[in-house]
Amino acid sequence: MPLRISTASNYQRVLSSIRLNLSQLVTSQQQVSTGRRILRPSDDPSGTARVLSFNRQIAGTERFIGAIGLGRSVVDTGAVALETGSGILAEVRQNLIQGMNGTLSSQDREAIANEVELLRAEMLGTANTQSGERSLFGGTKAGDSPWIEQVIGGVSRAIYTGNDEEQRIRIGNGVEIAITVSGQDAFAKNEGAGPIYSGLTGVGQGLTGDEGQGYEYLTVRHDGTSSATLASSGIALVSGGAGDTLLGDNTLTIDATAGTVQLGTGPVLTIPAVGSGDLADFTVANELGGELHLDFSAFGGADFTGTVSGAGSVSIDGSSFTAINFAEGDLELIHPESGNTLHFDMAGIKRAGVELVTFGGKVNIFDALQGIVDDLRNGDNLSQPELTDRLGIWLTEVDRGHNNLLVSLGSLGSRSERMTKTEDKLEGVQLQLESLRSEEQDVDISEAALDLARAQQSLELAQASGARLLQTNLLNFLR
Repeated sequence: MPLRISTASNYQRVLSSIRLNLSQLVTSQQQVSTGRRILRPSDDPSGTARVLSFNRQIAGTERFIGAIGLGRSVVDTGAVALETGSGILAEVRQNLIQGMNGTLSSQDREAIANEVELLRAEMLGTANTQSGERSLFGGTKAGDSPWIEQVIGGVSRAIYTGNDEEQRIRIGNGVEIAITVSGQDAFAKNEGAGPIYSGLTGVGQGLTGDEGQGYEYLTVRHDGTSSATLASSGIALVSGGAGDTLLGDNTLTIDATAGTVQLGTGPVLTIPAVGSGDLADFTVANELGGELHLDFSAFGGADFTGTVSGAGSVSIDGSSFTAINFAEGDLELIHPESGNTLHFDMAGIKRAGVELVTFGGKVNIFDALQGIVDDLRNGDNLSQPELTDRLGIWLTEVDRGHNNLLVSLGSLGSRSERMTKTEDKLEGVQLQLESLRSEEQDVDISEAALDLARAQQSLELAQASGARLLQTNLLNFLR
């Protein structure tokens, strides 16, 4: 008995063939329109796994590249700020050297002081530079400006409120880089080398180590002058020594034959002639400039050698004074506001005045600029040589601060260069990963177009064949 294929079976075969060819056509159309070979995981499970792996690596690389872009922006902003600060300090140095010129008047120095004061304010603004909400020179401490001003002991000082840490970003797996420098390193690096004295009064460093930073003004005051044998020569102290500035024991030598007088190892001076206006108030000075005012009106004309002593007291805050014991080799004074602790050797003190004591290598650049401003205004009435010596101390601190700032600038520059090289490397890796992903998931367009044409032809052929197979008549039905 011959096998008879039912009409329903023919319908099912034709429909299945059309559906298969239609599915191939749709797949080819999707591949051509999307440019991808893998449209769903079932198309190629192993290939899909590789594509997902590439996607994860590319996403991670993109995150690192984005972090580098943000970090380099912060680094470059910080570098620009430090370059600005370097220019400010160069200008300060020029003004300072000009201010040390002995031909300038007090008005000239006042004008220079005003200029340096403006530059100091600009420098503070530079140190408080922000990038967005981020302080560039405050370490990792969030909040307001890291550098603030406070008046301590009557002197304006800059206080650092940040920390010494650096803000960091991740530029690779397990690889981090700092994008800032701390304000302490850039503007107040601690390179302590011991206290430095301006040498005005003769006070020296004590035996015990000092503690503190910045600088202090030691006020050395003259409280009285005495001499047990001076009156016997007919010489008297002017106003009882009220206008004197000498301190400690000083040998007074009068050579009547030569008509000269000398205090300590100070300059040898000629005694005024009888009838001179200077005879009643003649000033002699010791080797440090400590002055003694003498009245020669009743001078008997005999040689004299004797000791003239100046009593005094010292203060580190300008208000509380301690009597000077010239045998004291380690007098401790603590500033109640700044907390700085200093130890002094009093044996070498020879004159009254205001002694500048700096913690060498521990003065921030803003305090150094404030010291320049104060000394250019010469509120301590220093002589030209004394003022030049004091300004020379500030010049050393300005140069040191400038060098440290340039070191920080160089550090930021090297970090920017490293991030640029890392970014270029990551972009190369990303391009390679995208190429591998493309090879895995993307379709060959020319081949996909050919497959699309084949699928179209196959579908049309299946439809035509099905139309012939599904023709029905009574004869076919009876067969």
